[in-house]
Amino acid sequence: MSAALDRQLLAELRPDEQVRLLRQATSQITRAANDAIQAYRRVSEGLQAESQRSDTDPSEAERMAQTLASARSEMLTALDVASRRYPWAKPWREAEDAPSS
Repeated sequence: MSAALDRQLLAELRPDEQVRLLRQATSQITRAANDAIQAYRRVSEGLQAESQRSDTDPSEAERMAQTLASARSEMLTALDVASRRYPWAKPWREAEDAPSS
């Protein structure tokens, strides 16, 4: 998405249209983040309920928890990259607070 947006911004000379493109990209990022938050919440709750069952394999539950944590970390990293993408936009948090992979 980033490369396509960059091409569109470079090709577009009208400032109003550039702002529209950036707004559209921001909306897509926001929707993806909101979807990820909701999915994370649902899976976390399901994993917690599953881990309390007597017939659950603890090692499988731990693998799922690690997979979920990894997916969360990837999303946070992507959001951090997006927050730093354009030099005129302030980052949403300082570099030392950035998520580590």
